[in-house]
Amino acid sequence: MSRPLGFLTDYGPGTEHVGALHAVAATIAPGSDRVDLAHDVPPGDVRWGSILVERLVRLMPRQSVTTCVVDPGVGTGRRAVALELEWGKVVVGPDNGLLGLAAEHLGPVRAVEITSPDHMRQPVSATFHGRDVFAPAAAHVAEGVPLEALGAEVDPAGILRPQLPEPEAMPGALDALVAGVDRFGTLALWATAEHLMAAGLVEGNRVWVASAEGGRSQATVGRTFADVPRGALLAYVDSHGLVAVAVNGGSAEDRLRATSGEVVALMRQE
Repeated sequence: MSRPLGFLTDYGPGTEHVGALHAVAATIAPGSDRVDLAHDVPPGDVRWGSILVERLVRLMPRQSVTTCVVDPGVGTGRRAVALELEWGKVVVGPDNGLLGLAAEHLGPVRAVEITSPDHMRQPVSATFHGRDVFAPAAAHVAEGVPLEALGAEVDPAGILRPQLPEPEAMPGALDALVAGVDRFGTLALWATAEHLMAAGLVEGNRVWVASAEGGRSQATVGRTFADVPRGALLAYVDSHGLVAVAVNGGSAEDRLRATSGEVVALMRQE
């Protein structure tokens, strides 16, 4: 039986590029169940894409194979890799940081560099490796082709990791990178509940949330959106364990004029 196939890209939901991945995969592995994990990664945002790869591949079934494409360096010398993780899961994509968090946290077993022309769609376009390299390789693995047939083994520890500066927690304050922004305008910070605790910020605290462009706004540390009135700012730990800042019924991105790649500060009001 064919293994399940997942897809995660920055191509945009419903675009012809997503359709091309499905068409290629269906040609090689017609019996595979196919799951669109996400296609709304901001264009070229490898850092946020890597976070989504790590959190969503966790949810895929055992023995699944996921094609991951956020690849601003397509056609350059960056490697194409297939990485086997615990439970027999495989992720396929560019070695540009996109697979780095999965390689770090999901039990890496082995990796290969994809070089076999027999497992690519020919001719290979210089600008569409998702269609011609990654999706075909993933589909072949789903059909039972062993990983080593794709190319030579490489050290999983050498898979590139995205640039994610560690948060800075101090008494009453937490500085953290905005790792990503969802379609509701919620800011996901590269910080966890442990960092909130280290800063001494607990549920019920009133805090300032400050950004470079938006100045500072009042917020409450809470557990869920109903902890603040509609239109108010909330700092909380999201369903994936990251600290997040949201507006109940609105957009924290618009309110704070902050976006991915910036650092925001949470400071307890005295």
